[in-house]
Amino acid sequence: MFFCILLLMGEAYSQSILMTVDNDTIYTSDFEKNQRKGLELLGVKQTINNYIDFSLLKQYALKHGIKNTPAYQSELVRKGEKLKDSLYYPTEILEPLLQDYYKKITTEKKFQLLVFNDNILPENEKKREKFVNSVIKEINNTPSKFEKAVKKYSSVSYFAEPDFLDVFSLDKAVVDAIYETPLNKVIYRVLNGMDCLILVSGERKYLGEVVLDEIFIQDTLETSKVKIEKAYKELQQGRKFSEIKNSYLQNNGISQDEGFYTKIQNDDMYDYVSKEININTANHEVSQPILLENGYAIYKYLFRESYDTYALARKKVYTRLKESQQVTKLNDILIEELKEYPFFKENSQEITQFIHSLPATYDKFQNMNFSKETVLVDIGETFLLTNKMLLEQMKKLSKEEYPNIGILTRDVVSEWENTALLDYYKVHFYELNRIKDSWNDLVDQLLIKFAFTIIAHQAQNDIEGQKEFLKTEASKLTWEERIQGTFYYCLNRDVEKEVVQMLKDKRSVDHIKEYFKGKTDPDKNELVVISQGKSTRESLNLPVNEKLSEKIYAVDYKNLRLVVNIESIVKNDTMSLEELQSTYIDEYIDYKTTQIIKQLKKEAVVNINQEQEKILEEKYR
Repeated sequence: MFFCILLLMGEAYSQSILMTVDNDTIYTSDFEKNQRKGLELLGVKQTINNYIDFSLLKQYALKHGIKNTPAYQSELVRKGEKLKDSLYYPTEILEPLLQDYYKKITTEKKFQLLVFNDNILPENEKKREKFVNSVIKEINNTPSKFEKAVKKYSSVSYFAEPDFLDVFSLDKAVVDAIYETPLNKVIYRVLNGMDCLILVSGERKYLGEVVLDEIFIQDTLETSKVKIEKAYKELQQGRKFSEIKNSYLQNNGISQDEGFYTKIQNDDMYDYVSKEININTANHEVSQPILLENGYAIYKYLFRESYDTYALARKKVYTRLKESQQVTKLNDILIEELKEYPFFKENSQEITQFIHSLPATYDKFQNMNFSKETVLVDIGETFLLTNKMLLEQMKKLSKEEYPNIGILTRDVVSEWENTALLDYYKVHFYELNRIKDSWNDLVDQLLIKFAFTIIAHQAQNDIEGQKEFLKTEASKLTWEERIQGTFYYCLNRDVEKEVVQMLKDKRSVDHIKEYFKGKTDPDKNELVVISQGKSTRESLNLPVNEKLSEKIYAVDYKNLRLVVNIESIVKNDTMSLEELQSTYIDEYIDYKTTQIIKQLKKEAVVNINQEQEKILEEKYR
């Protein structure tokens, strides 16, 4: 009896209304499920208050027709695709798989693989074991001997030479076996029904996706070696990498390539990039000439896409996974899940009847027709497979295949179902229960974001409101002291010295601008950026407790040097309308947003159920 009372109380709680906001009804259980973080961090009253604000802003966006604007629709598509990427496969299946792949790619394995030819292996189990052991003994854990064994015994020669494994290029069972293999020891494994030998002869830390620039001389002739050494000598003498590269490309009629992502296989190249990343990434020095399979190259390290943490690497790993054969197994799992949804209806009785109605001979089958069309499989009324459609498909079979018509029919139905289910899933993705809440959250977030955009636009164009704001908020928008002057943001101390000297020599701002016009460092950074106006001493990094005078100051400013030429020091300086509009408009946007939300709350009909609020307060005290 007590258990029944608890059940009834739980049901009553889940159906209880926490509040209404205009025509929206919010149930306590839904609110708790969706706002749990806020309830835990901010408390019940603040979370409810925030929810009402956001709910009203959402309605505000809808009233302004945001859903019909190209900007909203474009962002919804972009964010929707990102959401689809994160939820396409069930999280409980996908996440462990991605994390396992990430763990593997952080340590690269150099491996060789021998797949025994079936004709070579004895049928008898003991003889087979004895033969395999003899081959292992013959190899003696030596890569060169493993190569010879592949030529003698393997049905696959592609993995004969030692090479670093791309974990997405092979079936996962094979990849797992390679990563479980100890270094420098041949092991025997049965993988996907194949008898295999594996030798892992090296490993190294993965560098991530590396971007390099390259001067490449095609072919390995002595003349090519001379050319690459000449290029390297010119680099040492100070000639720019890009100049030498462009010169060679133009002479050979090759278009410019700005650099490329690469998975580094060549050991010399890997050592060079490793050194650059670990020791001297800022210097971007170039490698010595490196011999590749098809030519000579000099490399300049540009940057790498970091794989240091799973969070940084996840998207890249997921993209690679979707391009690999492992995605077929993920799709199989997904298809089995989709078959449990009510939108999938398979009439197994009609399919069986279809098979039983097929004639005994192929000729009669080719002349067969159905007078009545019957649905065999219905997927959400979007995709239908009928007996007539299936018959048309089956008539493509050859006469030799016809004796197996029953099995083949079920195979064709299964293949159609799998393809149609995935197509249905893509089209109706956001309507599924597993996705719906996340999709609705995304729509709400975008509506609120665009509501703020509308308010910001109104605030920026509300000149009268800005003037009134400057009057009513004068105490907040007045500075005790501001520096009127010219500010020279210098790239380094040498530039700073030049600027200071020119100011001491009474050079004008225009003269200094003209002098530095177009001057940059090797990385194309401007040597000086000049601005004029008023700023606080704190924002200019000037001494806080020192009395300033009208003179030149040089100070550190972030990673630059700042030269301040003070013209005057203004006390109790009130912000002008132009300053509000150009620099401090966010102050007015925040004010305008608060005012609009207050007005929306005045106009809205909001009712909060005090009893339900108390229940939540007890729970999240």
